[in-house]
Amino acid sequence: MFKHRYLLAWLGMAALIHGCTYSDYDHYQVEPIAGDPPLFTVTTNLDTVDLPVVKDSLKVMYEVAIQDGEFYFLEAAVGNFLVYNSDSSQGSFWLYPDDVPMPGMDTLGLLFYYSSNTNSLGDVLGIESLNTYLKYAIDFRWPPL
Repeated sequence: MFKHRYLLAWLGMAALIHGCTYSDYDHYQVEPIAGDPPLFTVTTNLDTVDLPVVKDSLKVMYEVAIQDGEFYFLEAAVGNFLVYNSDSSQGSFWLYPDDVPMPGMDTLGLLFYYSSNTNSLGDVLGIESLNTYLKYAIDFRWPPL
């Protein structure tokens, strides 16, 4: 009785091991055909010539236009501090003097993520992306006491 169970367990293991083998046939190999990168443009209300000053608050507006691709999300950071995160292709957020530890000049970075059109597995699953990084100098002034 014990020998039969042992034999059945051994046969079951052998069948499982045989089912887990991988064969490297040519018909399993696929070469992804990459598409052209999407045309990506961003417009904001910020100017690189006139320095925006944040005394009490500053509204930052953005709009993304993407052709032949998909917009994933935006991350906005002042220095190393994340101040805004969105998956919307247009919108706005507010900057406050409290967003920085010290008053003065700092950098607002806008990092946009969008599809790469490489047709790779990562692109198809939406976990591979291209990105565009914009940065603006911002003058943070705390309100006088």
